Amino acid sequence: MSNKAGVINGKEAFMLNIANRLGRKEPLKSAPTNPVQGVPDHYKAIDLNEQEKIELFVHNWTALSGQVLIVQRAEAKATIAAYLTKIIGELQVTAASLWEHVELLELGIEQQLQSMNINTVPWRVMAVQDTATDLTNNEQSNPTKWSARDKLLQATERCELGIVYPDYVIANTSTLVLQAGGGQGRSVSLLPSSLFAIFPAERLVTRMGEALQGIRDTHPLNIDYPSSVNMITGPSRSADIENDLTIGVHGPGKVYAIIIV
Repeated sequence: MSNKAGVINGKEAFMLNIANRLGRKEPLKSAPTNPVQGVPDHYKAIDLNEQEKIELFVHNWTALSGQVLIVQRAEAKATIAAYLTKIIGELQVTAASLWEHVELLELGIEQQLQSMNINTVPWRVMAVQDTATDLTNNEQSNPTKWSARDKLLQATERCELGIVYPDYVIANTSTLVLQAGGGQGRSVSLLPSSLFAIFPAERLVTRMGEALQGIRDTHPLNIDYPSSVNMITGPSRSADIENDLTIGVHGPGKVYAIIIV
């Protein structure tokens, strides 16, 4: 140990200092036992009904500055259309990307966007033939790494709004669980500056383990797993070493959740 005040040298001295700060005279001779494996019983025992999960999600999502709209199933198509129109007006959206998802198709989201003259980029390969026509002359005459990227990805990067249909939603952390795959590109939830998530209340689970178990159950073979699973909790937040917080740098800065009940 160094004679200089406040300076500790050597592993033993370092560990002794930690032990003293924990109120011990010396470091433990062996690692402490850990009798709990997996989810603790008191946490596993929490069993929320659908309404309680909705309330918990809303509380946590809005605490993170997210916005929530709860709609009745019978009125979902009209109500969501009106809300989406309002959000597009507020954000001055000119281009939107959305998952090629059967529920979004049934809600008529793509047709609504097109009727509003919004440049619409559905996540399907052929979509860019019609929606990315502006990605031509300038980039071709002055090629860059960006211009060499997939045209669908380029078109999505130009969108201000991404629309998804989460596979699961975790109530106690207000987390959207998105499995990437055919028609469900992860870029739709990451590149636009705002995110619009629509899901039925039955996709709400209480805790993360339930969502992960659901993914395992629906993909019994390893080769069937999604290329990625994105978990999104509120708007993107980034902070530097001085804790200066910035919203929307590494993902959407505004997030909207629509729950169908």
